Amino acid sequence: MFRTKQLEPAKDDERNKAEVRANLVVFAVLCAVIRIVPFVINKLSS
Repeated sequence: MFRTKQLEPAKDDERNKAEVRANLVVFAVLCAVIRIVPFVINKLSS
């Protein structure tokens, strides 16, 4: 078995915060794209 290096709790917490922030950004961009796509399709089809 390999022993993984134990992370300090502060670094782990910081990494979790960064990951949550990145997930929120991805979620916000995805929501914006979903809202904008129908308008773009209507403009292209007419």
